[in-house]
Amino acid sequence: MFGTALAMRAEQADLVEFGWGSAEVPFAPGEPVLEVLKRFRSLGGTYTAKAVRKHYRGHDRVLIVTDEQAAPYEPLPPAELVPAEIPVYTWNLAGYRPAHGPTGPHRHTFGGLTDAAFRMVGLIEAGRVAAWPWTADLDRAVGHGLALPERDLAASEPRS
Repeated sequence: MFGTALAMRAEQADLVEFGWGSAEVPFAPGEPVLEVLKRFRSLGGTYTAKAVRKHYRGHDRVLIVTDEQAAPYEPLPPAELVPAEIPVYTWNLAGYRPAHGPTGPHRHTFGGLTDAAFRMVGLIEAGRVAAWPWTADLDRAVGHGLALPERDLAASEPRS
């Protein structure tokens, strides 16, 4: 539900369901979230890296909502399949101790999910361009705002 709501809020997004397989889930602007959820299927497993490899197409950012288990046969963690300068945000809903990849610059993992999660991407990205009030970059920092930028994956959007 969370990934669907994020995708529908974004200017342009690709919504992807994943398990052992993966598929894009179609949706239309303004469509009820619960109607979109009816299109999801039970895919079993947690093959996150395979889904990222198949569906990442130059998106501005990748958002992953998962229990963060990882298929043991995957040689790379999901975030390593995305260029290092592209942000990857992972929400771990089950609290498994081992993560499917490290955190670091442009790699963010959150444990659990609350309504505050809807603002996390905008807050983190606004912080990258933050400026002190007396600097010339104030207009750029304030103008960045808290809206989700152009395109994400899983709720994901391809880059323009």
